Amino acid sequence: MKWLAMLAGTVALLAAPYYLDLFQIGLVTRGLVWAVVGLSVWFLLRILALPSFGHAAFFGIGAYAAGLAVTRWEVDNVFVALAIAVLLTCAVALPIALVASRLGSIGFLLITLAFAEMLRSLALRWRSVGGSDGLVGVTRPDAGPLPIDLADPLAFFYFTIGVTALCLLVLRLVQRSALGGILVGIRESESRMRALGYRVGAYKVFAFELSAAVAAVAGVLHAYLIRFVSPEDLGALVSARGLIIVVIAGAALAAPVVVAVVLTFGEDLASSRTENWLALTGLVYVAVALLGDLVSTRPRGWIGRRAATDEGATPAPDAGTGASPSCGAVALAAVPVQEGP
Repeated sequence: MKWLAMLAGTVALLAAPYYLDLFQIGLVTRGLVWAVVGLSVWFLLRILALPSFGHAAFFGIGAYAAGLAVTRWEVDNVFVALAIAVLLTCAVALPIALVASRLGSIGFLLITLAFAEMLRSLALRWRSVGGSDGLVGVTRPDAGPLPIDLADPLAFFYFTIGVTALCLLVLRLVQRSALGGILVGIRESESRMRALGYRVGAYKVFAFELSAAVAAVAGVLHAYLIRFVSPEDLGALVSARGLIIVVIAGAALAAPVVVAVVLTFGEDLASSRTENWLALTGLVYVAVALLGDLVSTRPRGWIGRRAATDEGATPAPDAGTGASPSCGAVALAAVPVQEGP
């Protein structure tokens, strides 16, 4: 049943241009970008029970790197731009990873939030990257060796599908590997894993770097989708949305993709029905945040319960383990809603 549902979803996604107009295709593409953000947050929250409120930093670095690559650095290949963005993001994330990996879940959340806000403040004042006006003039580079033109909305749609699928595959392989088992062991009991001789800090740094790299990929897709980069791409609202997606999705790895696309369409529908759609969407997000504790005690989430069992996903620890996977969701209650890229 699980594979049948996945096959049906994949076919429906690939066939979307046959039953959706270009505007709706753009919404699906935007939803897939948010899905990649959700996947990056999912990896830390569900595998290591570390709630990050600073993934906007890595999303924003990826977006700025992608924008600068085509506007300042004369890069004309999307894969080169992706590589630059990922490497730059991982380099910036490393010192934060070294510090954050020594902290508990609350400290981890706060230091990642502070880091993202620091970068946002810097971007607002740094005129060479556009300052408060943002980075304009971003174009989509060549996709060679692929025989497609990313300036075509449909070509970019399928390219985004491919990148999202690749991120899913990488995280799936890590989750199912011996490395994934070690990370779950660290989540369950760091002291036990240290006693067994594992370098807990190094493994947590690796997980943080991989998560940051996936967020950077989302930032690249975002920059080339809307052809503009804003300091708000480094703001807490991006991180909040990623956490909301994961809280709703639960432990199933593919669930954030479904949630992100549905949320994107839901926001568009709300915006077409009422001028107060941001407030309405915010109330929905707050409701999700207030139910974060319920979801954390049922780690398969709202839509991913059966899928998590079928995939063999390991549930997140409950309050008895000392981890607090729901604290990120609770923090969202105080955060307003972002309209999205």
